[in-house]
Amino acid sequence: MKELDIGNSDFKSTIENDNYYVDKSLLIKEVIKAQKQVILLPRPRRFGKTLNLSMLKYFFDINQPENEALFKNLNIWQTENEIKEKRGKYPVIYLSFKDAKGKSWDETYQFIILEILKLYLKHDYLLDGDLLKQAEKQTFNDIINNKADSTNYADSLKRISEYLYRYHHQKTVILIDEYDTPIQAGYKKFYDDAISFMRNLMSGAFKDNIYLYKGVITGILRISKESIFTGLNNVSVFSVLDDELSDKFGFTENEVNKSCKILMFQLNMSKLKSGTMVIDLETLLIFIIHGQF
Repeated sequence: MKELDIGNSDFKSTIENDNYYVDKSLLIKEVIKAQKQVILLPRPRRFGKTLNLSMLKYFFDINQPENEALFKNLNIWQTENEIKEKRGKYPVIYLSFKDAKGKSWDETYQFIILEILKLYLKHDYLLDGDLLKQAEKQTFNDIINNKADSTNYADSLKRISEYLYRYHHQKTVILIDEYDTPIQAGYKKFYDDAISFMRNLMSGAFKDNIYLYKGVITGILRISKESIFTGLNNVSVFSVLDDELSDKFGFTENEVNKSCKILMFQLNMSKLKSGTMVIDLETLLIFIIHGQF
């Protein structure tokens, strides 16, 4: 029997360690086939958002050809060649703002730029040679050294997507996890500062970015009152109320039944659905595999 890998949201380690995994790999096909460039996926906590974004990262990443082996036993490898040929083709920008929450805007802002700093450090090979102009190298180094101004940080995703395009001659995939964490942290405290910066950051990354291939954004909420997606006409939103992609997050009833059978747990589905069943700790593990419930 395969082991559960509770609390781990890294797709690669789950597959390489042969842990139990509910196959959500057809999300990759949905992203590739999506009519619009950018997909926003608001989901509750523990619905597998980070695990799925991690899967997308390993699938598209042009810098890791060895990752193809991760997908050969999954549903995505049974799809048409035009989908599989996207494996390892694109540079990937991946950011998680799950920890970008502080008691003040200054503290929260530092968490945000720390993630941007780490992103730039990961791609510091772009500084080699003459790929970047001198002024571009200066801004790149300012970002790495935490000396850039807020305008340069807000423009940082669009900027690095252009640099990656120059280097790889391929458009970028931009993946942003928990985009709304800084905004939630600022509610009734520094909301205006948070929404303003995140709007500029997202707009730079996704609006009229000619270096973008696909973007996927996850979070708990869809911010609507003063939307950070104002003016973006290339975004599709799929919430828990939409049929599309509904089976790509959380577990379907069939997946729960299959999991219980494989992991040898007894589960009364009718009582669970009616809310009359008290779930013991062992059964609860089924619903929190990889943080999916």
